Amino acid sequence: MKAVYLIVGILIGGAFGFWVARTIGKNDDKAVPATESSAHGSDTLAKWSWPDSLDAVKAAPQSHKIVYEDSTVRILQVTLNPNMTEPVHVHKWKSVMWFAEATPMTYYKNGLISGRLAVTDSIPIPHMPPEVLNHGEALAPEEPHAIKNMSNKKGIAYRVEFKK
Repeated sequence: MKAVYLIVGILIGGAFGFWVARTIGKNDDKAVPATESSAHGSDTLAKWSWPDSLDAVKAAPQSHKIVYEDSTVRILQVTLNPNMTEPVHVHKWKSVMWFAEATPMTYYKNGLISGRLAVTDSIPIPHMPPEVLNHGEALAPEEPHAIKNMSNKKGIAYRVEFKK
């Protein structure tokens, strides 16, 4: 079972790392200025280029509910209703995320095309092994994306975002 965690972690981490490296290189000269870049709490996030209006809680409030928040941490419950696609949004802080109820989904990467947000890639995730349920995964800040629940069941995840 530990081997499954390792393999799934390596695959997800490798794909995400490749995507981040590729996206950062493409979007450096096209970034939208942030309105509160100094409030992000780290050197990495000081370069954050997406507006606060794309924050998950503001841009996708039906799927991102605040469970707890203070000056250093924000905990979100993320729900994906059956066969629905959440609005495009970002997560500007490092975080830990885990699924309580995983469903088949499609992850849509978004970027700027001619000055407008548009889907630049999609990653189908037809099945998550049961071993990944309730197992946290560390994530870097996440650029614009949306997720579509491809099933008739509600997907539930939790995300702990570290503001500092």
